[in-house]
Amino acid sequence: MKLLKILPILLLGLLGARGGYAQTAQEQKFLATTDSLYEQLNKYKEQKDYSECERICQQMIDLYEARKAHLSEGYSYFKYSSYYNQACFQALQGKKQEAVSSLVEALADGKLEVSYRQVMNDADLTGILDAKELEEPLAKLKERTDYLGMLQKAPAYTRLASTDSLPCIGYAPATDPDLVRVRQYFRLDSVARQASNEIDTIQCLLTYIHNKIRHDGQNGNPAGGANSINYAEACKDGSRGLNCRGLATVLNECYLAMGIPSRVITCMPRTYISDCHVINAVYSRTLDKWLWIDPTNNAWVTDEQGRLLSVREVRERLRAGLPVQVNEEANWNNQKQTTTEDYLYEYMAKNLYYIESWTHYGFNTETTGHQLNYIFLQPTGCDSSQRRARNFSVNDDDYFWQAPQ
Repeated sequence: MKLLKILPILLLGLLGARGGYAQTAQEQKFLATTDSLYEQLNKYKEQKDYSECERICQQMIDLYEARKAHLSEGYSYFKYSSYYNQACFQALQGKKQEAVSSLVEALADGKLEVSYRQVMNDADLTGILDAKELEEPLAKLKERTDYLGMLQKAPAYTRLASTDSLPCIGYAPATDPDLVRVRQYFRLDSVARQASNEIDTIQCLLTYIHNKIRHDGQNGNPAGGANSINYAEACKDGSRGLNCRGLATVLNECYLAMGIPSRVITCMPRTYISDCHVINAVYSRTLDKWLWIDPTNNAWVTDEQGRLLSVREVRERLRAGLPVQVNEEANWNNQKQTTTEDYLYEYMAKNLYYIESWTHYGFNTETTGHQLNYIFLQPTGCDSSQRRARNFSVNDDDYFWQAPQ
């Protein structure tokens, strides 16, 4: 059993809710109480005292109900996640009907950020998912959150419209004075000396930036310019990190500084839910393709034979039901392993419906005020409100994944 499976999502929602205002005294008191309850829950879970775990979940639910008039909407996640955890603990005790009722409450109103795949793969709940009372809630959850199914059912790219008038994607040379500064600032030559070939260099640079700057998805990136040097300076004392876009920006400029073509790629869901994800596509001349590189997770992706995959290939294989796997070294902030199931079949299956590229990559490219266009790759017949006003919208993946000139 995974401990408090919904808790990370719960905390993510709460932290997002806290970003726009200061916590009230009532909210601070509520969190202090729940922190104490979670400590007890962890203790009883380790002891496999599921009856006590069930009781503490109910305490959290009752606590929220008693104080909800004084809490912002985001705190409702405590209630819904506690119902979910309670369902797991009840199921583990063989209390099927009680577990079914708790899961129905957890899924009510669609406010709990859990997907259909997560629920159906939850080993704790296996014995209750056939209950008639769950048919409608699970059907609604599947319709809303079966991300892999949505990706597999998305219309194909057609490549019918002419792309002759569209721009070729450009990359600043390593001799660009600003990229020379990047190379010197990050001491990239010393990192590259550890590598024996092109692929090693790409992976060494990824791990170097992943370890140098931590991921912080709950705060905006530093002011002063969207470039690697400004971002690294703001983070060097360890007091803050960067979100996925910031990390991809830093790593992108490092690759360019070493003469390796690289892009910042925004991966987006069919319907914006709570986030998107930003990675790098790094061109390997050895393999003649844009490799999947993710600095947030120190991740690259392979097939079942261990062959490195491009972003394009990962999406195609997910749609076709072919195996993909993340590298064993993949992790979040060197604290938590990144797994194939959660990362590729769940999170990235959600975020590969639409894909966005810039038209030019260099130093400080995305700083406000710089003229920059975006290329938005979307399934044929689909359009998205996420598309920027200056985007070129295309259905041609051959054009989108053009090799560098």
